[in-house]
Amino acid sequence: MQYMIVLFIFLAVFFAFSGVKKIFSTRDVYKERLESVVGKSQQIKDGEKLTVGVAFKATVSSVSALFAARSFTAQLQARLVTAGIPLKGEEYITISLGAIILLPILTFIVSANFWLAVVVLVLAMIGPWMYITIKKDKRLHSFEMQLADSLVIMANALRAGFGFQQAMETVVKEMPPPISTEFEWCLREMNLGFNQEESLLHLGERVNSEELDMVISGIIIQKQVGGNLAHILDNIGDTMRDRARIKKQVKVLTAQGKMSGLVVGLLPVVLLAAMLVINPEHIYFLFQDSRGLAMLGTAIVMEIVGAYVISRIVNIEF
Repeated sequence: MQYMIVLFIFLAVFFAFSGVKKIFSTRDVYKERLESVVGKSQQIKDGEKLTVGVAFKATVSSVSALFAARSFTAQLQARLVTAGIPLKGEEYITISLGAIILLPILTFIVSANFWLAVVVLVLAMIGPWMYITIKKDKRLHSFEMQLADSLVIMANALRAGFGFQQAMETVVKEMPPPISTEFEWCLREMNLGFNQEESLLHLGERVNSEELDMVISGIIIQKQVGGNLAHILDNIGDTMRDRARIKKQVKVLTAQGKMSGLVVGLLPVVLLAAMLVINPEHIYFLFQDSRGLAMLGTAIVMEIVGAYVISRIVNIEF
């Protein structure tokens, strides 16, 4: 019952804040003027059925307007672009906040287990950020695996007499995403008026890859001082293949240490969460007794120190 009261209070404050913002904001006035000029309306058409999907999109759009034009939203948008997630920063924040607020409440209503709701709350808080990180790392790995072959295609196209932009178009046609998507974006910027150096630097900022930065540096230096660009791309491609081979060897040699550190670091946390859900009375003394609190504090400090030491051992920089 207390959670329902908290939910109602939150919704009341939220809608009150939205109403005040709508009264003092001129954004809707400008939006209506633009819609009258363009001739488009964002409202639901007459006769269109109000489905759950339409209502969900309308709710997300309304709440997302509160987080638009914020500095942290722009930073989050950059991470979403790097990860290849087709969401705006404000939309991602809205969905994440909805999951953080609603999932624990629904879990408590269904299961009547407070600690299970706490576990769901923690997962809802760290889950979206971990999802972005995993998608970003996976996309970056795929991009770097395709980059060496793309350099071969570009070098061959340059030897055949094509220009630099035509060589990039060849990569867009021949290679799959994500590299074709990023190169196509770079070509669009060039066609819209950006010079070659600016477009390549924007490409490096979006992808955030050391391998790509090396390629961009070589292209910019060649443009400034001259030289055989096809030969430069071949040399960079050979260097990247050697680096990739060494990285694979290091990854194999450090896989056991990383897995050991992951298991040792997560096992106590997962075990504590499971005990809180299954039999919370069994470990209540850890939170009620001073000796239990001291044990928990010591365990947390040792977990942090152990995770740091293991990360320093298995993290090999190139």
